Amino acid sequence: MLAELPEAPRAAPAEPPGRQYPPPLRGVRAAFVFFSRIPLGGFPYRASDWQWAPAHLPLVGVTVGAACAAVAALGAFAGLGSPIVATLALGTSMWLTGAFHEDGLADSADGLGGAHGQRKRALEIMKDSRIGTYGAVALILSCMLRVACIAELAPGGFYGLVYVHCAARIGPVWLMATEARVSEPEASKSPTPLQTHVVHLMTALGWGIACAALGIYLAWLTWQAALAAAITLAVLALLCARYFRKAVGGVTGDLLGATEQVGEIGAWLALLIVARS
Repeated sequence: MLAELPEAPRAAPAEPPGRQYPPPLRGVRAAFVFFSRIPLGGFPYRASDWQWAPAHLPLVGVTVGAACAAVAALGAFAGLGSPIVATLALGTSMWLTGAFHEDGLADSADGLGGAHGQRKRALEIMKDSRIGTYGAVALILSCMLRVACIAELAPGGFYGLVYVHCAARIGPVWLMATEARVSEPEASKSPTPLQTHVVHLMTALGWGIACAALGIYLAWLTWQAALAAAITLAVLALLCARYFRKAVGGVTGDLLGATEQVGEIGAWLALLIVARS
């Protein structure tokens, strides 16, 4: 799911030849097309453009987080209770991404939970579009934890939504760049998987650092909270990589989506713990 190219609509207009930008820049637009439902168009994209899309995944997170923060701020201004504000913020992120990462979490939970250590069986279950008990439970827990964490934010702390959505998306890029892909080619919706390299990972890290630096500079985020979340995310990414390697021999798109969800939860908990210390 996460590491496959989407099929371009046949009727999508192409950009004029004179306006073709280099892949690192075109990759920004491709990232929004690939990882969200924000209709930026721009088809057709070159293979080199798609390869740069993961590098800008954290930037997509910044945009999603900013939209969530705006919705949360409006809800708080309107006098809505914290649980309602938090639920609206979470719903905004799911709407903008098409529940992209939540789908990966559900499929991963079903595959890893129901395969009982059988690699081939785990991959088969992940391909099944139906949701099982493990997937349903994982989704419920993920949504409950994230709503609870967002509800703990004061109106002045809504930048946390921007930072968490940005930073949690670095982990999947890390795994794409360092772990073997185990999805079977015939299961892919497109012929060319994304080939993520160190330069893409470093770009993703750059977006995360810039997001943290902006928040710290504007006093919307403390350096202690930013550092705690970053460390938590790094540890979780390493643990996920090790577990996935042992369970199925590498990563799939669904497992990358699950990594993002685990990262979001871990980052939220880190931020809240630091805020109360």
